Amino acid sequence: MRATAILAQFAATTPPGAIPEEARAAAGRHLLDCAGVSLAASVEPPGLMAAQVVREAGGTPEARLLGSGISTSALESAWGNGVLAHLLDFDDTGFSHPTACILPAALAVAERRHATGQELVAALVVGFEVFERLAVSARPHEPALRARGYHPTSIYGCPAAAAAAGRLLGLDPGQMGVALGLAAANAGGLTQHFGTWGKGVHAGNAARAGITGALLAAKGYSCDAEVLEGPYGFFNAIHGQGNYDLSLIGDRLGQHWAIVEPGLTIKRYPACGGVLRAVDAALALREEHRITVERVERIEVETHPDLLNTVRFVAPLEGFRGKFSLDYCVAAAVLDGRLDLDSFTDAYAGSPRMRSALAMVKVVHRPEWGDSWFARRQNPVTIYLRDGGPVRKEVEHPRGSPRNPMTRDERLDKYRGCAGRALPSSQVERSIDLLEGVEKVDDVCALVDGLVVAPVR
Repeated sequence: MRATAILAQFAATTPPGAIPEEARAAAGRHLLDCAGVSLAASVEPPGLMAAQVVREAGGTPEARLLGSGISTSALESAWGNGVLAHLLDFDDTGFSHPTACILPAALAVAERRHATGQELVAALVVGFEVFERLAVSARPHEPALRARGYHPTSIYGCPAAAAAAGRLLGLDPGQMGVALGLAAANAGGLTQHFGTWGKGVHAGNAARAGITGALLAAKGYSCDAEVLEGPYGFFNAIHGQGNYDLSLIGDRLGQHWAIVEPGLTIKRYPACGGVLRAVDAALALREEHRITVERVERIEVETHPDLLNTVRFVAPLEGFRGKFSLDYCVAAAVLDGRLDLDSFTDAYAGSPRMRSALAMVKVVHRPEWGDSWFARRQNPVTIYLRDGGPVRKEVEHPRGSPRNPMTRDERLDKYRGCAGRALPSSQVERSIDLLEGVEKVDDVCALVDGLVVAPVR
């Protein structure tokens, strides 16, 4: 079997009982996290604009936007919720950003056909696996891909969303192959959008591409059967011949689960995953040495130049660009002892105190570190104090990563902080019960009821 057929067979036929409890539990945690960050985005200006576009598009009421509760077609719901999920860069990360692409597509189909919570969770796990199998097959080439301007989230997110949506639609392996192939034709997403509202659209487009492919396949639509592996297909077009290894697609498929290992990072901060280590280090130094900004002479953040293809902005004046700036995120962390949604407003970015803090931070390039995965991601921070020697910290596993996970209380604190921006506090608590008990939900519509301001059926 070729790559497309292997993934289609897996996505369509893997029985729910074959998915281990550990994988289902992880999917549930990421469902809760993604729902929270989507709710936070729903009340932000770009989130409101996306909701307005969805409302104006109309469509048969089948599924709803999180937060506003706008009822629309499954296609429009998937797009709108995908935009919300990725808009604030607070969604999970690891093998890029799979949940923001997969969950909106799966949730739209699940609500449309009144699926159970168990069916939703199984679809999420399958989507995660398809995403990671595509990503790992070309992982050594990913830095070059990003440097050329491609964003892996929406590249792999399209087929992954199709796998999740197609499973909920009950596609057979042949139909699932069509769904994957049609969705793959939409693969794209440009890193030029990083630091702007445009990045959120990447996940929305992937979710819509996935559900579109699945719905067409369910109608009997057809396409080329080797879209992923063919000479003019997905991998050759995106990565180039010789820059991928398709033997990894089927290696232990259905036995090794990506959502468990390597797993995904639940972010503590609403910023690019490339800044997490540096911010953890800066906050740890601030706490350990009781550092106030008045004591700081200068700060150095070391990084491999490769990371600067992603976190490329220096001392930005726009708050949103600060999400993709090492010096900005470290300056904010040292200045205030936190990095949260309020750290990325234009008013904060342009304030005299933030401009003064930014002037203290220097990003030091370390090309001599080599090209290993960790070398390209490490970010040691050194703070030089006016009243003492330099203090240095290096974080290998940021808080929230699979090897340094958040506690349940920490995850729920994040969720409450995000969801509380859109929902009343009593509803936030009810939604936690629904999300943590998702596999007991008989109808996903009841789950969505808890995640919208005015439940409408």
